[in-house]
Amino acid sequence: MSAVAAYVAAFAPVAGEPDWWLAQRRAALTAFERAGFPSAREEFWRLTDLKLISTQSFLPPQTVDGVKAAKLVGEAASLVPGAWRFVLVDGGFAPALSDLEGLPEGVTLVATHARPRAVEPLTALLPDGIAALGVAFARDGLVLRVPAGLVLDKPIHLISVQTEAGRGTHLLSRIDLEGGARAEVIETYVGGEGALLNGAAHISLGMGSHLTHGLFVRSEATAQIFLRVSAHVEKAARYSAVPVLLGAQQSRVDLAIDLAEDHAETDVQGLYLASGTQRSQLLTEITHDGYATRTKEVVKGVADNHAHGIFQGKIAVTERGQKTDAQMQSRVLLLSETARADTKPELEIYADDVKCSHGATVGDIDDAALFYLMARGLTRDEARRLLLRAFLEEVADQIEAPSVQQAVRRLLAEVLGTSVDEVAA
Repeated sequence: MSAVAAYVAAFAPVAGEPDWWLAQRRAALTAFERAGFPSAREEFWRLTDLKLISTQSFLPPQTVDGVKAAKLVGEAASLVPGAWRFVLVDGGFAPALSDLEGLPEGVTLVATHARPRAVEPLTALLPDGIAALGVAFARDGLVLRVPAGLVLDKPIHLISVQTEAGRGTHLLSRIDLEGGARAEVIETYVGGEGALLNGAAHISLGMGSHLTHGLFVRSEATAQIFLRVSAHVEKAARYSAVPVLLGAQQSRVDLAIDLAEDHAETDVQGLYLASGTQRSQLLTEITHDGYATRTKEVVKGVADNHAHGIFQGKIAVTERGQKTDAQMQSRVLLLSETARADTKPELEIYADDVKCSHGATVGDIDDAALFYLMARGLTRDEARRLLLRAFLEEVADQIEAPSVQQAVRRLLAEVLGTSVDEVAA
C-alpha cells in the first residue's frame, strides 16, 4: 500500500467534531489524495528531502506515554520560566500539563478542537499535499485572541511534544491581536523518534499591534518537522518572528508575511545549527503591499559533518509599496568540507521609490580568533563552541522581547555546552 493510500484508509471521524468540520477535513483528504506529496522538481521543494515522508505513512498516535510527556514538557518549560503554558501531547491538548492561571480577562486561549471556526482560513490555504494532509488529520492546536489595547505582561509558551515513535501529528493554530495589543508567543516543538510533526498557523495583527513569535525546533535527531505560518499585518502593526532550528533529521519552517497596509513592519531573526546528516530549512516570503512598510531580516546558520543548511528568502514589493525599506541578510558557517549550505535571496520589486538590499556570505570559523582563545588556555573544542555561540548570539542580540531573547540564549547554551553568561562575559 502506498503512503497516500495508507493515509486515506486511516482517515476517520473524531468523536464530537461538528459535521461541517468533518466535511472540511474530508475535502482536504480528497485534495491530498489528488495532489499527493510535492515533487522535488518544484522550485519550492527542490531542496527538501521528500523521500521518507512520501514513502512512509506516519499515522496518528495510538497511545500516550504520560511519564515521557511530563519529562519532555518539564525540560521545554525551563526555557521560558514564568510563562503561561499551553501543552499539546501527541497532537492533543493536555490541560493537566498546562498552566493558564491568571490570564487577563478578555483573552481567549483555548484548544483548536473547542474553536474549529478559528482555523477555517487554513482550510483554504492548501498549496500542496503536505498542507492538505495537515488539515485532513488535524487534531488540535492553539487559538489565541488578545483584545484591543491589552499588553500581556508575560509570554505564552506553547509546548508540543510527541511520545510515540514513528507516528504523525498535525496541528492547526490561530493567533489574533486586535488593535494596539501586544503579546509574546513562543512555540517549542519536540518531535518524537522517527515521527512527523506537521503544523500550520494563521496570524492576524490589527492596527498598531505587535506580536513577537518564537518558533523553536528542539527535537529527536530522527524527527521530521514541517511548520508553516501565514501572517497578515495591518496598518502600523509589527510581526517579529524568531525561528530557531536546533534538531530533527529534517526541519522546515515556511513564513509567508503580508505587510498589507501602510507602515506595517516585520523583523525576522532566524538561526539554525545542523550536524550529522540533518537538514535545516528556512523559507520566507514577505510581501510589501502598503506605503512605507519595513522589513529587517537576518538569518545565521551553522552546518557541520554532512549537514545541509538552507535559506530561501523572497521580498516582493507591489506597486502600492512605495517607500518600502527592506533589508535581508544571510550568513553561514560551514565546519567541514562535506557540509552544505544553499542560500537564495530574491527581490521582486514593482515600485520605483524603495530601499531594498540583500546579502549572503558563507565561510568558516576565523582561524585567528580560534588561535587567540586557545592561546589563553581553552581547548580547541571549547574555543570552537565559544565562537559558534558568539556567532549565533548576534541574532539573539537583535531580539527586543527579553523572554524570547533569553529563551534563545538558553537553547544555544544547551546545544553548544556553554554557560548562559559565558559569551556575554
